[in-house]
Amino acid sequence: MYKNNQALDRAIDLLKELGISIIRVDFSWNYIEKEKDKFDFQRYDYIVNKCAKNNIEILAILGYSAPWTGAKWNNPPNDEKAFLNYVKTTVKHYKNLIRYWEFWNEPDSNIYWYPQDDMKTYTLLLKKVYSLIKSTNPDNIVLLGGLTGDGFYAFKNILSNGGGDYFDIVNFHPFFDPFRKDGLDEIRFKLKHIHNELKKYSLNKKIWLTEIGCPGSRSSDNCSWWLGRCPDEDQQAEFLKKSYEFLLSQEGVEKIFWAFFQDTDNHFKNGVDDFGLVRKDFSKKPAYCKYKKIIGNAILNPQ
Repeated sequence: MYKNNQALDRAIDLLKELGISIIRVDFSWNYIEKEKDKFDFQRYDYIVNKCAKNNIEILAILGYSAPWTGAKWNNPPNDEKAFLNYVKTTVKHYKNLIRYWEFWNEPDSNIYWYPQDDMKTYTLLLKKVYSLIKSTNPDNIVLLGGLTGDGFYAFKNILSNGGGDYFDIVNFHPFFDPFRKDGLDEIRFKLKHIHNELKKYSLNKKIWLTEIGCPGSRSSDNCSWWLGRCPDEDQQAEFLKKSYEFLLSQEGVEKIFWAFFQDTDNHFKNGVDDFGLVRKDFSKKPAYCKYKKIIGNAILNPQ
């Protein structure tokens, strides 16, 4: 989230210049309902309205556990009724402005969902979240929480747990080592497994890749990313071009989101801080220029 509206305005101007039609934003429970039954959407209303005026849609992520419930942020909600009330209130508040909703981020990762239980708890809650979102507006579109690079195992579990009818779009984060020559072949293999699972359950779903990226310059010796290696800005641009051209040619892949739009100031404390298409001062990287030639999407970066 940007620190002030002026910075946000500048980012949206650049997003519009790129021809971006949708961005992905966390609508965190803790920010919207800091105390039980006290909802405050001011933090998000400006973003939503500004994007609407610029014909940019939002993919809104719903999560994570609020501290006042006694759970850690990455624990499954321990007050399910309160969580579902937050979902219902948020979706209703943006009924005519947001139609794409994602339930959690990377729920197959211990970082975002702990403890793991083969997606059983996630799938049970997914069914309720999906039904709530659809009851507010049947035209709403529900995405799975973006699954990690090995997420096809979790995807298999979601389907075996009976979750196949409770999402509209498969959501996958195909990160890989940008220096690995067979990296895209590995992604092709994983996408094939996703399609095989869909066919097994007679499901016809599109696939969105809501996070992909790599650094573009190494901030410091302590700011590496994959196996201690980070591409420079020109290598980042070539990685973007190669990845997008390949992934958009794959069966069922409908949208790709680059993570992230702008470099961050030691937010992640690793090479992810340099994922941006623009630098911290909003100056454009070579990847920005490459991206401009490709129809795509972006993630509004946290800050």
